[in-house]
Amino acid sequence: MNQGLLRAALFLPLALFAGGCANFSALAAGAPAQEVTARVGAPGTVWKNPDGSELWEYPQGPLGRETFMVTMGPDHAMREIHQVLSNEYFSKVQAGMSRDDVGRILGRPGEIAFFNERGEETWSWRYQQEVPMIFHVMFDRSAGTVRSTLRLQEILFQDPNC
Repeated sequence: MNQGLLRAALFLPLALFAGGCANFSALAAGAPAQEVTARVGAPGTVWKNPDGSELWEYPQGPLGRETFMVTMGPDHAMREIHQVLSNEYFSKVQAGMSRDDVGRILGRPGEIAFFNERGEETWSWRYQQEVPMIFHVMFDRSAGTVRSTLRLQEILFQDPNC
């Protein structure tokens, strides 16, 4: 393969990722919905609230370590934006919450696993602290509610021969 093409293939994902981050940081409270979608695209999920406001979800996964939640007022102007894959938001997830409750807090999980013998469904999000971490939410499959949560350091395997 041509060396120039190889370099472009390697750096294009980094450039796209950096551009996406810069777009979120450029958003300001009061921005109209059209400006938000022009800068960061359409949301992955829109959660509608009883008061007419909406929560727009922007997951950066499945292997991304950030999910942005944008609150849009009933007037379709941006109220606030938060990166929710953090201890502040993880601590809001409590036993007994539904899948929808968790989705409104953290957004779409990067991974879902099923453990039939335990009657359990586990949602997982990767996130970054000083080291790479994973946050797990374990649901009772029959009830559809949170049983427990778990935060673990992510173990990154590397081939010692590389």
